[in-house]
Amino acid sequence: MKRKHKIRLAIFAVVAIAAITAMRMWGAADSKKAAAGGPGGGRGAPVPVEVAEMSVRPMVDIREFTGTVKASYTYVLSAKVGGRLMSINKRIGDTVKANEIIGRIEDIQYRNSRDEARTQVRVSQASLEEAKTQLAHIERELERSRGLVEKGIVSRAELDGLNTQYATQRSRHDLAKAQLEQRQVALSQANTNFEHTQVRAAQGGLIAQRHVDGGTLLSVGSPIVTIVGLDTVFVELAVSERDYQSIKQGKTAVVTTDAIPGRSFDAVVHRVAPFFQAASRTAVAEIALRNDSRLLKPGMFARINIKLNEDESARVVPSAALVEREGRFSVFVVGDSAKVRSVPVEVGINDGRYAQILSPADLDGPIVTLGQHLLRPGSVVNVVGERRSSGDRGKSNAPEQGQGKNQSQGQGERKSR
Repeated sequence: MKRKHKIRLAIFAVVAIAAITAMRMWGAADSKKAAAGGPGGGRGAPVPVEVAEMSVRPMVDIREFTGTVKASYTYVLSAKVGGRLMSINKRIGDTVKANEIIGRIEDIQYRNSRDEARTQVRVSQASLEEAKTQLAHIERELERSRGLVEKGIVSRAELDGLNTQYATQRSRHDLAKAQLEQRQVALSQANTNFEHTQVRAAQGGLIAQRHVDGGTLLSVGSPIVTIVGLDTVFVELAVSERDYQSIKQGKTAVVTTDAIPGRSFDAVVHRVAPFFQAASRTAVAEIALRNDSRLLKPGMFARINIKLNEDESARVVPSAALVEREGRFSVFVVGDSAKVRSVPVEVGINDGRYAQILSPADLDGPIVTLGQHLLRPGSVVNVVGERRSSGDRGKSNAPEQGQGKNQSQGQGERKSR
């Protein structure tokens, strides 16, 4: 048994040594091959690539956001006085004008209260007139007595009595005046309550929901109908920190919805929130648009295309030429002896077909658009195909509608680099 075990160990050792030797030989062969001109090598067979020249063309940065359609206003029309709802003449979808009567609450109690308040006002007016007359009479007697006291015809005690009567009547007059004012306020409240038995719309719009029917006993504040305004609607969307500075009030936008295919609506940025939500790191923006056709309804899902930036004479290269590493962009430029160099670039508008180069300003030479994944600085290349400018890849120099949209990160936005 010990002999067999030793034989097995010897065989295992021989196999291990053979495997290590083979791996070293293969590694040396690969190194020689790479040094001789493998992919991306500086010597040997050139790497076949396609190139393009930088060109100038108009560029538009159009971003697509998503949002929800909201009414310009929504309010619940409630009962301002309690009572039985005698009638309601509007149903869901009906149009309502401002101050239009849409229902009536039983008004017998409020009519009686109004009539009683009117009577109380008339009584107070009569009491005030009586107090005024008596006060004027005593005032005249007092003036006459003051002259007779000097002549000794009227005693000082009688004059003091008249002064007391005058002060008492003056108080009665003031009390009658205060009672009249109090009852006038009560009459005004009674008139208001009586008017509130007529249910009137505060603003025009459409009936979105009907909460009660005729015959329902209402208390103060009971909801009757919900009214929405749809002549102008708003679309709320979430704006990231990156796009916040570009979303300015007054910028134009185009709104589309899946519910209305083939139809677009012109809109404008109406408001932008002055703060970001802590949870999502986004700010809310409102897009306003006229809805005269009333096709857009609250709650609809909408897509909003906003023109953020525009450059009529942008220096561009094909987007395929960009090489991104660790969040930075560069391009390979073919130089002397068919060797390439890597040039860091700052990218502006990128519509997916072309990318605007903001810097450097002196980016000259053929730019690699295909095969750059096989290259490294100093690689030798072989340009295949006809060299063309970046503008030759499109039939028109004008950007197509929706061309400036790229895939977004979160919130349904489409981001361009």
